Amino acid sequence: MYRVISIILKYRNFNNSYTNSKSEVLNTKQIQIAKFKCSKHCFEFLSLKFRDCLGFSILKLGFSRTVARLILIPLLLGATKYAGEFQELGVGGRACAMGGIGVAQYADPSVIYFNPAGSFYANRSALIMHAENFAGAVKNEFGSVILPKGNMSFGFGFQYLSVGDIKLTRLQDTIPPSNSNPPIPYDTVGTKDLVLYINAARGNEMLSYGVNIKVFYRDLAVITGYGGGVDFGLTLNLEYLTVGLAIRDFVLSPVIWSNGTKETIVPKVSFGIAPAIVLSKINSVVTFGCDIVKSLDTEGFDLNLGFECAYKDFAFGRAGLYRGNYTLGMGVKYKWFSLDYAFVTHSDLHDSNKFSGGFTF
Repeated sequence: MYRVISIILKYRNFNNSYTNSKSEVLNTKQIQIAKFKCSKHCFEFLSLKFRDCLGFSILKLGFSRTVARLILIPLLLGATKYAGEFQELGVGGRACAMGGIGVAQYADPSVIYFNPAGSFYANRSALIMHAENFAGAVKNEFGSVILPKGNMSFGFGFQYLSVGDIKLTRLQDTIPPSNSNPPIPYDTVGTKDLVLYINAARGNEMLSYGVNIKVFYRDLAVITGYGGGVDFGLTLNLEYLTVGLAIRDFVLSPVIWSNGTKETIVPKVSFGIAPAIVLSKINSVVTFGCDIVKSLDTEGFDLNLGFECAYKDFAFGRAGLYRGNYTLGMGVKYKWFSLDYAFVTHSDLHDSNKFSGGFTF
């Protein structure tokens, strides 16, 4: 997703030109170089101050150094850094209001995005979401449905991202841009990203495992691409505690571009824990949550925190911390229907508003 944001910063806000002065359209090579440099810059300034604290230590849990060298290093060498950023915008009003946590929670069908195994414990339900990210610069639509059946569950979902009003510019003269030779907009384009999910999970009252099969389609105006991937997840479901482990793009996910080039998305490991406290005297349940997210193509990790207070399973207040940015939200549930809202702050890319609604059937 930072690739999309980088295009906005370069072409929408600053109107810089990456155009060959002898050509009236941007060529593919220039666009790729510009996107990479800008997405890297965006990712770095969004990182938390403590991202470098533990390095790759989380990867060493349960693995010997020999196994890590034999398996992880070859995978990383064959991957493209930041290739999977278009999947990074969270989904679901509830999860986003709670700091973007969802690996160890399965209150609604948005769990397909966070942890494929969590769908086993969700009700037969459907959810849709609309989000205006970064003051409306990036639109994010999501929808999913979960269908339990015996000791299994099946689910389907989609995510659609779009950015409009991206200005393409060119220079009047061959000299570098300046006050006397400013970039001149000559066209306006948009980008689109579509991800389709097919989910299956199996388990019992305490344990479950699940998998997503994904298909990507990307349209960056000057180049298109397609690809696919696999997500894997595990959950532990106790009375007042849930624990989850998810690996996004468990096998390196390819993105094949229309110009013949290929990128691969490296795995991202997420671990979540969510204890709950029942306050029977006031008919409330307080839930805390913590997700630790480690991308194998960068150093350090992200720590997301969330909180929810539910009153009579009717009214919900939520707050959290997502990559160092505060989140707030609320929700209401009546019989089979629910509505949720999330407000996600950001000091550099402006704030986001996310709305979702769902129902059980």
